Order: sequence, then C-alpha cells, then structure tokens
Amino acid sequence: MNDEQIVSLFFDRSEDALTAAQEKYGGLCLSTARRILPDARDAEECVNDAWVRVWNAIPPERPRYLGAYIARIARNAALDRYHYNSADKRSTQLTEAFEELSNVLPARDDGAPEDRQAFSDFVASFLRSLSRENRVFFVRYYWYGESVGEIARDCRVGEGKIKSSLFRTRTKMREAMEKEGIRL
Repeated sequence: MNDEQIVSLFFDRSEDALTAAQEKYGGLCLSTARRILPDARDAEECVNDAWVRVWNAIPPERPRYLGAYIARIARNAALDRYHYNSADKRSTQLTEAFEELSNVLPARDDGAPEDRQAFSDFVASFLRSLSRENRVFFVRYYWYGESVGEIARDCRVGEGKIKSSLFRTRTKMREAMEKEGIRL
C-alpha cells in the first residue's frame, strides 16, 4: 500500500491505516527510538505513543512524506522520554551530540512561530547545500543519533573522516547562521 492510500485511510478514520503504517514504518520508528533510548521497553512504549500521536495528527495534517513524518513523531516521543529519564543524568552518545550542536544552535526556542519556520527553512537550505556524503553523516549523527562507528561501518569510511566532516559542517553552519543574521 502506498503512502497516499495510507493517508486516505487515516482521513477515513479506518484502523487499517494504523496497521498499514505499522507494517511499513514500524521498523523505522523502533530503530529511531532505540538509538535515543537505551531501554528497549522505553523505545517500544514511545513507538506506541507515536502511533497515538499519528492517529491524532492525521487528519487534519496531510503529510507529503509519510515515512519522514511518522519517524519525526517517533523521534520526538523518544526525545521526550529521554529528557524525562535523564533530567539529572548527563553521559550518553546523544547528549554528547546535542552538546556539540549547542555552540551552533540558538540556546532557546522562545521565538514566534514564523521565526521557528524561518530557522527550519534555513536548516533545510543549509543541509541541501552540503554534499550528499556530508549531509548523510550529519543527519545520521544528529537526527537519528547513530554513533560515529555505526556510520563509518555502514558508509565504509574511517571514523576520522566522519568526525572531521561533522566538525567542518558545524563550523560551516555557524558561519552561515552568522552571515544570515541568525542570533546564536
């Protein structure tokens, strides 16, 4: 079943929509949550929460890329649980990745919705400006929470190359933000 058919089932409020979405994207959601949460039970619970969020969001939302939309919801559910579980704990791979980005990204999201949209557009444009390889490294590390070792193994490159790429990309992003007048 293709994504448009699944979205149509959601709009019809058919429970078959959830079944079809789970069959097609359940593995992606679980692997995304598992990269953020060390406990398998927490990850499974977050994926279940994500399905509820998807059910409640469609309609009115009509996502163009259903897989990315669902993965984002699962990721956000996992991040919510991660923040809840680790309010006073600070020592995971994901925490390190976020700390690396903290020197690049604005410290707080207190802006108006149009400011958030402008920043989102900037990030999307910035990522499109990167080479495919650098974009893959960046997204897999910072979005999906994969380790440098996992990325190196899957992409068949050395860990040093990935670390250098991530460092250069963070530097480029900071420079691009300063050039655009985005406040850090």
